[in-house]
Amino acid sequence: MDPSCAFDRVAVVGTGGYGWHFLCALLATKRLHVRAVTSTTDTQSSLIKQSGLVKQKHTDKQKRIAKLRELGAEIVEYNDPTSEAFAAAFSDIHTVVSAVGLSGVTSQIAMIDGALAAGVRWFIPSEYGVAHYTSTWMPFPSPLAPKTDVDRYLRDHAMSRGLAHTVIYTGMALDYLDPASIGLKLASRSATLVGRGGTPVSFTPAHNVVQLVCDIVQRPHEMMNRTIRFASSTAKMRELIKVATNGEHGERVKIVCVDEAKAKFCELAKHQDPRAFQIYSRLLIEEGLGQINRMNEPLDNAMFPDIDAEPVGRTLERLMEHSEPNVQINPTPAHRTASAKSVTDGLGRRFRDFNM
Repeated sequence: MDPSCAFDRVAVVGTGGYGWHFLCALLATKRLHVRAVTSTTDTQSSLIKQSGLVKQKHTDKQKRIAKLRELGAEIVEYNDPTSEAFAAAFSDIHTVVSAVGLSGVTSQIAMIDGALAAGVRWFIPSEYGVAHYTSTWMPFPSPLAPKTDVDRYLRDHAMSRGLAHTVIYTGMALDYLDPASIGLKLASRSATLVGRGGTPVSFTPAHNVVQLVCDIVQRPHEMMNRTIRFASSTAKMRELIKVATNGEHGERVKIVCVDEAKAKFCELAKHQDPRAFQIYSRLLIEEGLGQINRMNEPLDNAMFPDIDAEPVGRTLERLMEHSEPNVQINPTPAHRTASAKSVTDGLGRRFRDFNM
C-alpha cells in the first residue's frame, strides 16, 4: 500500500477564502476523503455587521457549502470553537488543514486540542504568509503575534503527544490580499510608499499557494514536522511600483516617512481601526519582515517541480488586466529531493536559489 494512503482522510477548517480553494483542489485529486469543517455562525467583524452584509455573507456561505456537497465533500458544522466541538468534527480524520483568517488564529489552540483528542496525526496551521518577528518600536503586540503562540503550542505540547505538524510560509499573495493594503492602487495606477522601498519581499500568488498545500497534503511522510518556505518570486516595493504605475513617478507616487507611518499606525490601532493593519503591512515590508527567508534559510521551491511559479510582476499585470491564472492540480505530485533551482526575482531576472 502507498504510505500516503494512511493519510487519505483530510479535514479543512474554513469554507471561505483559502479554505474554499483548498477544498476544491483536494476534491479534484479524486484520491482523498475530504471533510469541510465550518462554523454554524458568521464570525464577521463588527464593521461588516454594522454595514448590513451579514445576510449576504450567510447566503454566500450556504452556496459554497451546497457546491462542496455537490463536488463530494462531507460537511461538518460546529457551534462554538471549543476543543470538544473540534474533537467531534475531526472524528476519523488523519490530517487537519486550518484555513481560518487572522481573527480566528487563536481558535487553533482549541483545534489542536480537539485534534489530539480525536487521534488526528497531522495538523497544518493557517500560516500561508510570513513568519512573525517582534518589532522593537511597537508599543503593543503585533497583529501576527498569535501565530507564534500556535507554532509554539504545536512544537512544545502537541508534537510529543503524537500530532505532527507542518508550517508553510509563502510570503504575500497580491491576488488574495488587496494590493492597496501595501500601497499599490492599481485602478488609478498610483502608489503610496512607506520609506525607501528597498527591502526584499517574498510573494506567492493564491493559486500557487493552493497548489502547494494540495501537493504537501499528498506527501505526508516527506512533509511532517518541518517548515516549508516557498516563494514564487522576490521583489522590492520600488520595483513593484514601477509595474503598478507603468514606470511613471512624480504625482503618481506618494512617499511617507517611516516615523510618520508608525505614529499613524499607533493612533489607528488604539481605536481598533482596520486601516491600521494596512499601515502595519507596509511598515513590516520596509522593516524587512516581508521576506520568508530573511535569515538566509533555503527556499523549498525545488521540492515542488510541478508548480509553475508565477512572478509577482505577472500577478500585478494579471490583476490590471482582470484575467485569471491557468490553474492545474496534479493528483499525483512528484516526490523530489531538494536541489539547486533557478527562479525569477519577480521581474524577469534570474538568480540562483540553493536548497540544501
